[in-house]
Amino acid sequence: MQKTVGVIQARMGSRRFPGKMLAKLGDYPIIEWVLSRSDRSHGIDELILATTGLPSDDVLSDCAKHLGIEVYRGDETDVLNRVTSAAKKLNANQVVRICADNPFVDPQEIDRLINYFDNSDCDYAWNDQPREGGSYSDGFGAEILSMKLLEDLNIKVTELFHREHVTMHLWSNCRQFTLLPVPAPPALAHPDLSFDIDEPLDLARLENFINAKSVDYQTSAEAIVKMMLEYSDTNFLE
Repeated sequence: MQKTVGVIQARMGSRRFPGKMLAKLGDYPIIEWVLSRSDRSHGIDELILATTGLPSDDVLSDCAKHLGIEVYRGDETDVLNRVTSAAKKLNANQVVRICADNPFVDPQEIDRLINYFDNSDCDYAWNDQPREGGSYSDGFGAEILSMKLLEDLNIKVTELFHREHVTMHLWSNCRQFTLLPVPAPPALAHPDLSFDIDEPLDLARLENFINAKSVDYQTSAEAIVKMMLEYSDTNFLE
């Protein structure tokens, strides 16, 4: 029986925004937005947080456990091995990698990603950002690959940069793999909009937005885009 595991990688030691995962967006820390929204996916059989063994990340582990989500703790810089080990802990056959920078990650878009991958002849698919033919707004989806490919990468990839950025080896060697973007539904085909949080300014902008539009855990990606377009034509355009 095939098992799809969602792996959320997160740590407190962000270079551009230290402590970002605990920064409040509305009434909840960013990590809780990501964990709670991802946990509503029907296509993911089990979800796990992949964080580090550093004491500073105890709070992230505690948050996940409080929400009933599994935790794997591993190396801080070898993220490829950390994500692989987390997926192996739950006996995954295919792995959905979810970025903890995306508080509005949408369970329906995760499910759309899984369904697309299951019905396509590809090695890797994504709908988390508008790159290489993808037209999604940045911040609602994830990326997916088989456990076999992830384990192969963990064995073969040696470049430190590629071990820190889990799927970058695929992009750097794209002629060797079939990489496909999930077609965005029209309501989400706004590649000029970004909802990820890289630095404090991004958080401040999203905070202003959700306060104005009352976005919460249940708000869909489609509704968020619609409200953003109503809210401002310029605040989030890149």
